[in-house]
Amino acid sequence: MRGMLLALAVMAVPFFTIAPAVARAAAAPDFSGNWRLDPAKSQEANGAVITLAIENESGKLNYMRTVRERSGRQIVARFTCAADGSQCNFDENGHKAKVSLWYDGSALMILKTDGPKEDETTERKLELSPDGKTLTVHFTNLAGSDKPETLVFTKEAASSAPGQ
Repeated sequence: MRGMLLALAVMAVPFFTIAPAVARAAAAPDFSGNWRLDPAKSQEANGAVITLAIENESGKLNYMRTVRERSGRQIVARFTCAADGSQCNFDENGHKAKVSLWYDGSALMILKTDGPKEDETTERKLELSPDGKTLTVHFTNLAGSDKPETLVFTKEAASSAPGQ
């Protein structure tokens, strides 16, 4: 009997070690998809067309934001990073900085830092609607006095190409 209890205890240790990690992974929403800005629900779009392409691949998020300004100028920002708080490379049309990602409950937090001295430190909070069809992005300039902006994106059909 004692041997059976010992065997059960040994088998339970991996469960109690792995279960919290599985629960955290299961709680993290999947932001994957192609997202297009809904200008009617967003602040300060200034006529720009903004798309996000997000993929969750092997525990890392591939993120690409494309902004097409009214003038025709296009700005592409991208990074690949795990949501574990570590710093990763950020590139915005050759402009280099760092980003860190982590989850705050069901929200994905993105902090951009370590760019050139004139660069602003920014934070983005991504929240997914319960039906998975709307992505709300709260954008804050941490160094300035600007008010936070809120951008609302709708998920595009799966057949759309990223950044289109």
